[in-house]
Amino acid sequence: MQIEENLHSDKKEVFLPGDLLSDETGFISGTNTYEEQGKIFSSTTGTINQTNKLIMIKPIKCSYQPQIGEIVIGQIVQIRDKKWIVNIGSSSEATLHLNSTYLPEQRQKTEDDEMNMRQIFSENDLICAEVHSVNNDKSVNLHTRGLKYGKIEDGLLIKVNHYLIVKQKRHFIKLNNNVNMILGHNGQIYLSNQDRTTNNQKVIYCQNYTVQQRIDIANTGKAIKFLQQNQFKISQTSIEKVLNYISEKKPQNDWITLIEQFFLEQKSKQQQQDQ
Repeated sequence: MQIEENLHSDKKEVFLPGDLLSDETGFISGTNTYEEQGKIFSSTTGTINQTNKLIMIKPIKCSYQPQIGEIVIGQIVQIRDKKWIVNIGSSSEATLHLNSTYLPEQRQKTEDDEMNMRQIFSENDLICAEVHSVNNDKSVNLHTRGLKYGKIEDGLLIKVNHYLIVKQKRHFIKLNNNVNMILGHNGQIYLSNQDRTTNNQKVIYCQNYTVQQRIDIANTGKAIKFLQQNQFKISQTSIEKVLNYISEKKPQNDWITLIEQFFLEQKSKQQQQDQ
């Protein structure tokens, strides 16, 4: 089967579970595929994604379905009726009510607050919030009570497929390279030098970035994008595995080649374990 033709055509073929992807020798079964008698088949509905001899299936996109307690990153799209309308990548509308936001004075919201909502969050602002409730019509209510939530700025936002995000104990994370990460359940990942892992009583200040911080954030972003491209699950552990591998190799100008080598080694190990 000529896989390269599928990869480089303008309109990629959609494969269903059980469809044959390759019957040629030398190819490696990757994410969302399985191997039987030397042949590789699709285990889900999607399109082929190939890196060298590694064959994967990229699932057809589906919208994010929020669940109570999940951390999301979204963009303010509208303000109306004492609430903000937030785009979190869900098929249903997400709203953040004025009474569900944090004010330093911990006081009741007043009419003045209603008149000055844009001073808290304005259109196009990026915010981090928690899913407070999901209504019967699938609409979503958010809250930003606590300093770790709220407006985010001066960092790097990366969008990945939400189904690759691993649900874990903490989604406000300080990585081993001291990059602070918000791992949004909705596939939005935010990297910065702002520490939001502290308790809610400590004010978070945005400091100027050093050159090294910018380099570390850029490299972390590359690692996440390669995880996405290779359809690996994205978590603190998987990101740090990539970064540690690259750090040990101490690359100069060949960062991309090394990270591709990392993924091929990981797939090879997985194949050996499956045999």
